[in-house]
Parts: sequence; structure tokens; C-alpha cells
Amino acid sequence: MTQEDCFRPLFIEGMGRYMPARCIDNAALSEMAGMDYHQIERRNGVRTRHFADRAAGETAPEMGARAARAALEQAGCTMADVDLIISASGTSHQFIPDQAVFIQQALGVGRSGISCFSVHTSCLSFLTGLDIAASHLTTGRYRRILLVTSELASAGLNLKDPESGPLFGDGAAAAVLRRPEAGVPSGVVRCRFESYGDDAELTGVPGSGTNLPAHDPATPADASYFRMSGRGLLRRALQHIPPFLAAFYPELARGEDDGAAYILHQASRAGFQLVDSIGLPPERVVRTLAEYGNCVGASIPLTLMKAVETGVLQRGQRAAMMGTAAGVTYGGMILVY
Repeated sequence: MTQEDCFRPLFIEGMGRYMPARCIDNAALSEMAGMDYHQIERRNGVRTRHFADRAAGETAPEMGARAARAALEQAGCTMADVDLIISASGTSHQFIPDQAVFIQQALGVGRSGISCFSVHTSCLSFLTGLDIAASHLTTGRYRRILLVTSELASAGLNLKDPESGPLFGDGAAAAVLRRPEAGVPSGVVRCRFESYGDDAELTGVPGSGTNLPAHDPATPADASYFRMSGRGLLRRALQHIPPFLAAFYPELARGEDDGAAYILHQASRAGFQLVDSIGLPPERVVRTLAEYGNCVGASIPLTLMKAVETGVLQRGQRAAMMGTAAGVTYGGMILVY
């Protein structure tokens, strides 16, 4: 069976976003973190990012619900038309229960009985959610699926860490998904994920789980902060991405151009330097890193929305969505939008 034989029908009926009201530019961040703001964009590629105000109600479930309402409005439907909610996020409102039920609650349908569950593959969570949704829609188990990615990365940032502190931002995106109408060739053409658990220590939040419980006196005070080894991740990416791309997207290796729009995880400035070395058509590589920062799992759907809104991606066109995630995982999906 070839990758082309794995086509699964999926239609993105509507999308929505929510960005917190508080926008932090590099000058403001430099005051908060005590670093030279001239170096932030040069090093990380970020000019502004949004930070949620939890005290004002900008929680991850509320952000996700606001993005979901916008997606439902664009799709022309209501929660009465939805029979599954998938939360696909790298950060979580709390450890138990999972975030999907809190999004259901924030949407005002906490007594509805609508099925809910969460998936977590950090920065690739939205692609994982799309993959699962496509399979459920193909079998007919669900009729319409609400996929929500809501990230509140700022809660786990050490702003004084020059590598990760200025890089991340908060944001949420949602998509309403269903099977396409007869004759509409919309769906997942191919999908591939590769994970390398031996590199798991290169990035993550070591605390807050059963490994380093928050209440354990032996747990370090900084265990709940996000940490990463940028050099280590880049070194592994240089090793793994070329063979991954050759297996996932052989057209690139053959120098063929299928007119796809490139929707990439907005990892970092160094990540885009690697992308530029591949030689993708720059006019079809959509970027949101400078304006939003790295929004973890929300980066890909936020960038997908920008591609649609700017006309880079149109109905019937292929979207090549690719990225890396903690794990370390590399993933990609070719979607006919």
C-alpha cells in the first residue's frame, strides 16, 4: 500500500482563533526578564508574543472555548451539531481530568454528554488530532468533530532563560471537522510520525507528573519550568529530518513541486534556517513566528488560518503541514484543503 492509498475524507468546515489581549513586545519582555531586547529577535526570531492573564479569566479552557465559538460561527453550526470534542494541546489546565472536559464546560455544554478526550504530542498535537479525527470520520463513528488546541505556555516559562523564555507565546485555535460532500476531494492524503524516545530529555517539563511530584520535598523548585537544549535539538534534527522527509514527502527529494502551501510548526529562528536550506518556495512558506512566537501545538493551526486568510492556501489545494515536537517526534501531514 502506498501513502496515496491511505486517503481519508476530512473537510475543515470552519476555523477560529483566540489570542490573549496582552501583547508583549521585545522591549517589554526585556524589562520583565532583564535581557537585551536587541538580542531577542536576532536569537529567537520573535518580535511579539501574547501572554494570557489568568486572573482576568484567560485560562486555557476559556481561550479554547473562544476559539471554538469563532470556528463554529464560521462553519455555520452550533454545539448541538457536534458529537465529539478533541483537545489537542501540549499544555494542560490541570493534571486530571483532561482538558477536553474543561473546554466542554467553558462552552456551556458541560451537561450535554458530548464525548470528550485529549491528545498530547506537544507541538504536533493538532496534527495528531487531525489524524485521529480523519479516522473517526472515515468510519462514520462521529458526524462532526470540534478540534481545539489551546496553549498557555507562559505558565511554565522561565523568562530569564534566554533560549526558551522569549520564544514562546500563548494562543488557541479550533477547527470544525466533518466528511466532505460527495465529489469534494478534501481529506488527508498521507500522514507520518517518527519518535525517538532516547532524546526525550532534550526538551520538556520534568516536574508536575509522577516522576517529580510537586508535593515531594526532593522535587527541585524549578522542575515545573520548561527547559530545552536548542543545540541538541538542532543536532538531532539535522540527523533525522532528511530521511524523514524522504519517506514522508518524496516529491521534495525528487525536486517536484505539487503547488502545496507549507504550514510549518513555528519552532524557532534556527528551525526556519533549516527549512530555508531545504529550498521550499518562500512565497508558499507561511510564517507566524515573529508575531505570535512559538505557540506549542497552536502554532500549526494558527499558521493554517493565516495561510487561508492570505490566500496562500485555497480550497482544493494541498497543505503540507510539518513540524517537530518534544519526544523527540517529527511529523507531517498532506491535507487537501
